[in-house]
Amino acid sequence: MEEGLLASLWLGSLLGPGSHRAGEMLARFGTAREAFRQRFSPEFLELLTKGQLEKLPGLTLESQLPVLENCQRRGIGILTWEEPDYPQAFLDMEDLPVTLFVTGDPRVLNHPCCVGMVGSRRPSAYGVRVCAELGGELARAGAVLVSGLADGLDSQAHQAAVEAGMPTIGILGTPIDKTYPAANASLRRKMEELGGATISEYPPNGESHRQYFLLRNRLIAALSCALCVVEAREKSGTMSTVHRAQEYGRPVYAVPGNIFSPLSQGTNQLIAQGQARVLRSAEGLLEDLGISASPQQPDKVPVAALSATAKRLLGALGDAPVSLEAICAATGLGTGTVLAALTELELAGQVQPLPGRQYRLS
Repeated sequence: MEEGLLASLWLGSLLGPGSHRAGEMLARFGTAREAFRQRFSPEFLELLTKGQLEKLPGLTLESQLPVLENCQRRGIGILTWEEPDYPQAFLDMEDLPVTLFVTGDPRVLNHPCCVGMVGSRRPSAYGVRVCAELGGELARAGAVLVSGLADGLDSQAHQAAVEAGMPTIGILGTPIDKTYPAANASLRRKMEELGGATISEYPPNGESHRQYFLLRNRLIAALSCALCVVEAREKSGTMSTVHRAQEYGRPVYAVPGNIFSPLSQGTNQLIAQGQARVLRSAEGLLEDLGISASPQQPDKVPVAALSATAKRLLGALGDAPVSLEAICAATGLGTGTVLAALTELELAGQVQPLPGRQYRLS
């Protein structure tokens, strides 16, 4: 297992972020370990640029040990192509990440309904309100909001999901151990506590570069089954995310705005040119995604018909998500006993399971 992780870190270091040869490497060799074994073969060498060829002789698996040990020490997950939690939506990208670094629960990365929500870093009050209301409705209906944890509407989208008590995914344009802006560190913790995740292509202790933020935008677009643009200038980083979504065949939705506001020039132009569908409410988007805006809850089995253990668990649960570990601590019951009772409560319609092994009352 460690050899596979080191090989993935090695290949990622050799190719660099956003390499257009990464997809070809996956198609040709299947795993980073196999690519490493064939690193001096003609089939491998012909895929490298001049700079990568110069870097190859001095790059070893051992050179990646400090990165691996740092991640293990700090509880940072490493996802390779072979990992089941690696986002399957990335596998068709020609410039897919060789390695992803993750904090939080990686299982949310393959949620069947991830919705990107992006917009201006200096939004108007209108944009903030729209993002909060639309984001909240989408999150409560079961969509996982995806954004870039940046200033402005990115943060507002994540905050809307957090306030709904639902998981959300942040994709960084910085090394995984840095939150930019730093003021969003608290928001990031709340996101991960609710079963969400934060991912980055860049290992801890690395340097940040301006181009990383544009590279990050392709991952937001690829991970999202639909992209919502709330406010955007005609020329902005948000529009680069739109162009990537169009390249990947993802539907784009745009919120119409004030025709006199520069913040709405980009969104209004997308609508006028037929490049985006008009987004007036969450209900229309949810219908397109096949999600009910007001999910029907199953009929609940009366509490009196539940086992004594299941009844005991109800006292430890509420409207806010509670982790499995917290339930065990509150009830004094073992993990196996709690899981069995939670299954009973779920089948009875009394409990709603959430990502990250968290639960709340239905």
